[in-house]
Amino acid sequence: MRARTLFSIMLLLALGGGFYYWQQQRTDDKPMAPAKRAVTVETTTARLGDAAIQISAIGQIVSSHSVAIRPQVSGTLQKVFFAEGASVKAGDKLFEIDPAPYRAALQQAEAQVARDRAGVQAAETQEQRLLPLAEKGYVTPQELLDAKAAAAQARASVQVSQAAVAAARVNMDRAVIRAPIAGRTGALSVKTGNIVSAGDATPLVTINQLQPVQAEFTVPQAQLAALQQAMSAGPVTIAVSAQTGGPTLAEGRLLFVDNTIDATTGTVKLKAEFANADEKLWPGTFVSFTATLATEPNRVLVPELAVQPGADGSFVYVVDGEGKAQLTPVKVARQLGSEIVIAEGLQGGETIVARAPRDLKPGATVQVAGAKPTAGGEQPGRKGKHKPEGEAAASKAAAP
Repeated sequence: MRARTLFSIMLLLALGGGFYYWQQQRTDDKPMAPAKRAVTVETTTARLGDAAIQISAIGQIVSSHSVAIRPQVSGTLQKVFFAEGASVKAGDKLFEIDPAPYRAALQQAEAQVARDRAGVQAAETQEQRLLPLAEKGYVTPQELLDAKAAAAQARASVQVSQAAVAAARVNMDRAVIRAPIAGRTGALSVKTGNIVSAGDATPLVTINQLQPVQAEFTVPQAQLAALQQAMSAGPVTIAVSAQTGGPTLAEGRLLFVDNTIDATTGTVKLKAEFANADEKLWPGTFVSFTATLATEPNRVLVPELAVQPGADGSFVYVVDGEGKAQLTPVKVARQLGSEIVIAEGLQGGETIVARAPRDLKPGATVQVAGAKPTAGGEQPGRKGKHKPEGEAAASKAAAP
């Protein structure tokens, strides 16, 4: 009985030892969990620089001088001396209206002047002939007065006919229409061969001056005080771009601030002027305007994409000395083009993540894009945590 019991106990111990050994082998054969990989990111440096104080608005380019060309005399449009859309200089010929009727009217007026001058000569001769006769009593005083009146009337007739000549010459000159300003022509509304009239409502063509051009835009009345303060310090620079934050197309100066605030919109109207030497700014174009009021030195600037929105406010990822991305709350002052002016949270010089990927978490190890990791997945410049040689040897010897 004892032998059977002892045998059973030894059998159980053997089975238990075998199960334990099998379990250990199974545990050792399990693959090791892979190490977490570093998140690849682009980094930049929070820089210190000058930050302009600006106000922005959307407005429209307008011609600084626009003239609608209309005929001042009636007749058949005979010639057009320019191509649609061409640039013209002040004084250039634009149109010619049939001058024949006005040439004839001028000649008639000049002939009338010649006739009236002959009448003056005859009347003055008669007056001079009667003077000695009146002194001798051969003619009555009334006859002498009539002769003087006739001479004066003849001279007045000459003045009337001379005025008619001047009017006819003006109409003759108006048959040729010249450009009153330099600029670029628009589309023609009437072609040659058509009858035009001084009373036509539609202009023949419109000339817009493009050098310089002006811009009209409005800003909220709350910004008027800062704008006036900047104007008192000197000229206010205005930059124009095709869209907000886009590249600058031209720079000009603030020209005009309206003297009334629009009660409906609560805005004030502004005008700026641009030289537009390359004619990039076209009348009628809607563009974005930025007025620079002042410049603040030594402000922290970071790229716009580096600032992330969070539940508790904006934040950036700062890469610490161990290559980990640490979430850092920041306070945004304003946007300046493609950069953000940071009011609080950064001192300048910090390495930050320029564009945070979706899988980046606070405290995650990061790999700078373009940098080669060292053995063991460590980035260049980071120190790995190695065991002392004796401890490493002992661990190797103890391994099964």
